Amino acid sequence: MRKAIATVALSGTLPEKLEAIARAGFAAVEIFADNLEAFPGSARDVRRLTDALDLEVVLLQPLRNYVGAPAERRAEANESARRLLENMNQLGCRLLLACSATDAASSPEPAAQIEDLRRLADLAQQHGCAVAFEALAWGKYVNRLSQAWDRVRAAAHPHLGVMLDSFHVLAQGEGAREIMAIPVDKLYFIQMADAAAARRAAYQGVWSLEIFNDCYRQSAPASVAAEGFASLQWLQRQVEALD
Repeated sequence: MRKAIATVALSGTLPEKLEAIARAGFAAVEIFADNLEAFPGSARDVRRLTDALDLEVVLLQPLRNYVGAPAERRAEANESARRLLENMNQLGCRLLLACSATDAASSPEPAAQIEDLRRLADLAQQHGCAVAFEALAWGKYVNRLSQAWDRVRAAAHPHLGVMLDSFHVLAQGEGAREIMAIPVDKLYFIQMADAAAARRAAYQGVWSLEIFNDCYRQSAPASVAAEGFASLQWLQRQVEALD
């Protein structure tokens, strides 16, 4: 099990977060775009930090309100995507997280959402990257894992897959059945979802912690990172016991 944690889970500056993550034993990290923007250097400077810490940047997130963006916001959405992908190239990262739209002005039409996903995946491919699409539980028109998979399947793009996040999946009452319906080669990333179902589906990728918790973000980053790593070790033992 390759273990990762998102920088958004920890307090401190980006270098402090990365150092705490590496010292806790993680081999990989998700970088939150807001943390990257707050960093005074470039994405290439962050790459030098992660290389020195022997950390792989496995995900940059999130790209918001791209899928279904109204026509008047299309140029802005494309520019946001390009900027993130260019940062990913500097970070040595190959996977971009795109969330389902929360904007009330976004398109409710599946065909428009599918076309946007295909367009985004084309752009990612041009940068040597891929896109993981996540259904937010509070998404305006796509708020279930099964809906995200329907769009990804219909887009049929080799650089497009699904993000599986425990909070959003369980909040909508979905679980093993919906997870098992997704081919393993299209299950691009897991943020601590139904571990047993994902294991049965033969998922071999990264298992990551994404924690939005104000208490954690007010605590020492080293202690939060260490507790997170210990929780993933515990989870690994539980899942392996099911084999």
